[in-house]
Amino acid sequence: MVRRIFGLLAAAFVAVVAATPALAETRVALVLGSGTYQTNPLPNALNNAGLIAQTLRDLGFSTVEGADLPQAELRGAVANFMTKVREAGPDSIIFVYLSGLGLQHDSDSYLIPSDTAIERESDVPIGGIRLMDITRALAGLPSKAKVVLLDLSSAHPYANVGPPVRPGLGVLDGAPGLLIASAAAPGQVVSFDDAAYSRFALALAEQLREPGVPVDQIIARARLRVHQQTNGRDTPWEVSALVQPAPVLTLPADPAPTGSTPPPPQVPLAQRPMDGLPSQEAYALAIEQDTIVGYQAFLRLYPNDVLTPRIKRLLAAKREALVWRQTVRLGSAQGYWTYLRRYPNGPHVEEARWRLERLSAPLAPPPAFDEVVYEDIPPPLPVIEVIDDPVYWAPAPAVFYDSVVLAPVYLGPPVGPIWALPPPPPYSWGVLPVVVGVAAIAAVPFILPRIVRPPLAPVVLRPPMGGPRWGVPPGGPRPGGPGFRPLPGAPGGPGLRPLPGGPGGAPLPGARLNQPPGGPAALNPALRPGAQGLPQTGGKPLNQIGTTGRGPQGAAMNPNLRGPQGLRNQGINPNAGMPRIGNQGNRRVVQPRLNVQRANIQPRMNIQPRMAAPRMSAPRMAAPRMAAPRMAAPRMAAPRMSAPRMSAPNVRRRH
Repeated sequence: MVRRIFGLLAAAFVAVVAATPALAETRVALVLGSGTYQTNPLPNALNNAGLIAQTLRDLGFSTVEGADLPQAELRGAVANFMTKVREAGPDSIIFVYLSGLGLQHDSDSYLIPSDTAIERESDVPIGGIRLMDITRALAGLPSKAKVVLLDLSSAHPYANVGPPVRPGLGVLDGAPGLLIASAAAPGQVVSFDDAAYSRFALALAEQLREPGVPVDQIIARARLRVHQQTNGRDTPWEVSALVQPAPVLTLPADPAPTGSTPPPPQVPLAQRPMDGLPSQEAYALAIEQDTIVGYQAFLRLYPNDVLTPRIKRLLAAKREALVWRQTVRLGSAQGYWTYLRRYPNGPHVEEARWRLERLSAPLAPPPAFDEVVYEDIPPPLPVIEVIDDPVYWAPAPAVFYDSVVLAPVYLGPPVGPIWALPPPPPYSWGVLPVVVGVAAIAAVPFILPRIVRPPLAPVVLRPPMGGPRWGVPPGGPRPGGPGFRPLPGAPGGPGLRPLPGGPGGAPLPGARLNQPPGGPAALNPALRPGAQGLPQTGGKPLNQIGTTGRGPQGAAMNPNLRGPQGLRNQGINPNAGMPRIGNQGNRRVVQPRLNVQRANIQPRMNIQPRMAAPRMSAPRMAAPRMAAPRMAAPRMAAPRMSAPRMSAPNVRRRH
């Protein structure tokens, strides 16, 4: 009987678990915005992050959010997010959205925190966050789908410091189950737009709410929407390796009734035929696919259409970027020589020569070498396709786009009401803006699947509260307004603090200081004999001098006590600041040392170091009792000198 009861309970448990396997799906998102830069702030970067964060929360995502985080807090936010991704497990959908400024350095892409100032090329890898580190970490974690959206392709003066820094982002490698999309093609920047939200963010927020659309088609539709809104000037970039079928974030707006035949599966975007379509529709399909094969199919069908020059330009940029990515991945002299021979005027010529120098290889391609052929890149079309043209690597003139206006009726669904969103309220320090027109966003109905686990409260990370950062005071105006504080060393800003060990800076731990002839007392008159805290003839014994080390002076001298700034003397000699006690004959001599403070504490400028009198309890040491040596007076006997015996001269007597 007991066995039967246990068997029924086990069967019920297995049935419950089998009936709800999809309840384990978890959605986790990381949304970071950085816009308060010292040079040319990006005011809509924070608005974009707030819009995407609210959209993802409505879709059932548990978000980790941050606004204008410094570099250390940015890394902490990424680490916190990675922990949540590991906890979510393999049945999860991961989203990452980064808004702000991105730059290239040696073909690597970096997110520049808002508190980083770029004055030289080395500031980019030191002060930036390398995007490849984020994508590699995500690639090693199991999940259903991982989507990385990068709204970092804005024009900025920081890109003008010179090579190897370039504007925009480089080509990022994907991984199985990972989709990476950016607002512009590699090395390109988006066209200027002073709206409250960027076109890429609006297109993403609009398409993410489309009912029943897979994730990969959402990105493709957003790319088409941005291309349409800019009349071909901006075309978002995508590198996708999602496992098909791609997950769907929402159910269809009109779910099929129970017992009805399910609708046929949608044809993948890459497999949609282009034959028989008008040129406008074929052009829209080629933009959605954004592949070399799709662009070549359009050129075969419409070699002389008014939209053909645009397709040629997009195809040339696509092929060059893919060839350069494979060349950098190969990292051989033959690969760089192949690139230089194929693209003698390409955008990566200088970098290819620089990499050849690192390999100690000749810069010019030799007359005969084995060219590298990348089998995963389709060969170019003869006659029709353009391979290398200097005009294609420069920004196209305005007439190139204004001569042909794209017909919006052929380019996807009509524009949703999200494009009429009002600007958000004024920026609050450390918090992403909250979109006011929520009703406009939710105008398109969508139904969340029941398999989504309820989202948790968003994790909002804020900048440290230890005072204002350089650039914006707490509670102050937006970037560029009154009260904007310049960086140290910048025009109109405070002077730079001297480095430890340099002129005017704090001494390094363990360094010997050149003392004047008068010794430490010459540096500070308080150290002279008879001053407070030092023994003198007939004064207090040494074990009664000072206090127990809890006063302000004792705290400054004792590295184990917290000083007025709440800091500990970490990482230096624990005996720093302690007096050195020694014996010289029968006298006890105290030789105080200078209080060596930490390097990160701002030193005083143009003043003599103040020597606090050592107020501390000296160790109880019995004075050494040294008995005077008993030395007997030397007993020296008087020299015994015998009188000289003078012998008579040897005279022979004559007899």
